[in-house]
Amino acid sequence: MVDKNSTVPIYIQIEDFIKKNIQEGVYLSGQPLPTERELTELLGVSRMTVRQAISNLVHEGVLYRIRSKGAYVSKQIIEKKMEIESFSEDMKKRGLAPSSKLLSFEEILPDEDIRAKLKLSKNDKIYFLNRLRLANDEPMAIEYCYIPKKYFPDIKKYNLVECSLYKIMKEEYSVKFNYMRQKIKAVDISKRDAEILLDKPKGFGLVSLKIVFDEHENPVEYTETIFNPERYYFDMIIFDNN
Repeated sequence: MVDKNSTVPIYIQIEDFIKKNIQEGVYLSGQPLPTERELTELLGVSRMTVRQAISNLVHEGVLYRIRSKGAYVSKQIIEKKMEIESFSEDMKKRGLAPSSKLLSFEEILPDEDIRAKLKLSKNDKIYFLNRLRLANDEPMAIEYCYIPKKYFPDIKKYNLVECSLYKIMKEEYSVKFNYMRQKIKAVDISKRDAEILLDKPKGFGLVSLKIVFDEHENPVEYTETIFNPERYYFDMIIFDNN
């Protein structure tokens, strides 16, 4: 609750109280916060101080307002670091339950662009893997993944709804990842992807274009991932080598 004798300003104590209740699941994502009047009576503070705390949390993105309805709890925003890590591992570290929906998984001949990215010959086939990635059953991203068959023969026999692709690559095919090249851009996405990912007829997404290389400098995966922009932002660290 609020300690009026503390050196910590009351509005900050209220912010911490609200954040703690969100973390503990008392106030749920997408659900309304108690009204200013209810919080005033619960905490024994002025309505103006409660309003200041709520406004600060709206500014931080912890809460959002709906006109004439009040403040609501925002969905968790995922900070995505630029590293070679599976979606499943990433979500588990955040205390979220990862899952997948298989949209397509087939063996095909790649077009010239994909063939060039993966440094394949004209007759080399690939596995095309299209998955919807979810966390706590909420859509987070759509993957369009291209995997050279010559490095991963018979990979279709594995259940890529329940299993991590990177874990299979490492444990079943003894691949050692070396580095990746990745570009990020915001683009308008297709009607199909918008309906699946955003539950809207149109929208934009944060698109990652990623090539992963093994220890022998072979490109072993090219993936285009469309991230839900309401759930992700990217964190990059740039080193100055001068």
